[in-house]
Amino acid sequence: MARKRFVVGNWKMYIQSEEEATKFAVTLRRKARSIPGVDVFLAPPFTLLPAVAKVLESAPIEVGAQTISAFTESKHTGDISGAMLKNFGASFVIIGHSERRAQGETDMLVREEILRASEAGLAPILCIGEREREEGGGHFTRIQEQLSSALMNLPPKAAKKLIVAYEPVWAIGKSAADALQAEDLEEMVIFIKKNLAEILDRKTALKIPILYGGSVEAENASELITKSGVSGFLVGHASTNIDSFLSIIQSCKK
Repeated sequence: MARKRFVVGNWKMYIQSEEEATKFAVTLRRKARSIPGVDVFLAPPFTLLPAVAKVLESAPIEVGAQTISAFTESKHTGDISGAMLKNFGASFVIIGHSERRAQGETDMLVREEILRASEAGLAPILCIGEREREEGGGHFTRIQEQLSSALMNLPPKAAKKLIVAYEPVWAIGKSAADALQAEDLEEMVIFIKKNLAEILDRKTALKIPILYGGSVEAENASELITKSGVSGFLVGHASTNIDSFLSIIQSCKK
């Protein structure tokens, strides 16, 4: 049985107006129907989530959030809880993105966010990735630490909907030429799968999609999806251009 492929668009703060967001969502809803076999996810900013969710309500496109509060109690100014996201129309949430980690989000907070997402019925997309590649292979240790701290003794309910997105920090925000090469990505996918099997169990690990993010563009998406073993992509800036985003989705069509 062919495994699903996924393309997740992370708008970050690139799209800020409801008019632009709605226009994009309408076009995506119409054109993505001609690309079957790919699960498309879209993560707009919090303020645009309800409007985008409304447009895509009847479409086979999931809408989610870019982060979630790690806390359950109410005294956290500015935080957005899992229940609030669910009420907005979210079905998933990106957790542990490198830009959030750079702002001080710790491994412990990442784990708590996964648990909060699971409690709210949201699918967690766990982001992992090294800041730089080391000749001695030290970056593999960092990936192992991120996976272990986030997933060790994870409740089965949380693991059931889990997606892992590998995003090497050094490759984010650059061109396709600077992205990780397919053979290196394949090596990392194998390493991640091995660790998931050890942390969770082999049966669960085999069901967890592994995505790649880091300068994914129309120019390199096809080679990466066919030669590296990833299940799809987490796309940043390119997901805000409808033509580029559709091209990346098209590349994942089996």
